[in-house]
Amino acid sequence: MLGTCLLILICGDTLRWYDPATVGYNAIAGPSASRMYWAISFSIDSSLSGRTIHSGRVHIYQELVYPTEVKLCRGSEVAPGAVLQVDSFQSTGYGFYEVFYSDSIVLSEGDYIWLWCTQGWVMGEFPATTDSGPAKPCGDWISEDGVQWKHLSDYPGYDYNWVMELILTPLDVEEGPAKPEEKLILLPAPGGFWITGYGGEAWIYGPAGRLVLKREIKDKTLISPLRPGVYFVMAGKERARVAVR
Repeated sequence: MLGTCLLILICGDTLRWYDPATVGYNAIAGPSASRMYWAISFSIDSSLSGRTIHSGRVHIYQELVYPTEVKLCRGSEVAPGAVLQVDSFQSTGYGFYEVFYSDSIVLSEGDYIWLWCTQGWVMGEFPATTDSGPAKPCGDWISEDGVQWKHLSDYPGYDYNWVMELILTPLDVEEGPAKPEEKLILLPAPGGFWITGYGGEAWIYGPAGRLVLKREIKDKTLISPLRPGVYFVMAGKERARVAVR
């Protein structure tokens, strides 16, 4: 049962079950003849109550013919329930794909939060990426119809964990741009962004809440190259965020 396992927290801001050192160990196609359904779920305890979800990330093994649909749900211990948001993306190859939730979905103690994917399946494609295992019989799921769900580890030989995760909004970063009375300005640029209106050290945190770099800002400073995603900037008492595309 889910309650018998420890929730895995990485840097306090990323919820996941997989081993990050073995991403891409395997790829799995679903048991359905036409569609694939796979998911992760987490039981929210008091330590996570009040936190907000910034984004969800799914690792795809290869370029796919059909787009991948991603649903964020508040459900039960054994199935997703109320849909909080639906997104989709088109896989163009091996790697992570991220969907954003605008930091508006608040977690409550007792919630079961599900992130699940639906994929039109073409023979020879393997959408879902795993780690090398061993499987944690807690929050990794697979379904034949998107209604009835089983733990991934219940399938013989599937001794792995899905490479999927939920990224929470970092606790020490305020929502939105810098306050009007302050001077910090972030301007998008190809593969990064400019920082202007501020002098001194700035700390840039990536989409998962991890420190990406520390930079001394003088006049107008380009922060680049960066991977696509939403980045958080802490500069003195000022806080802001910017999307890199």
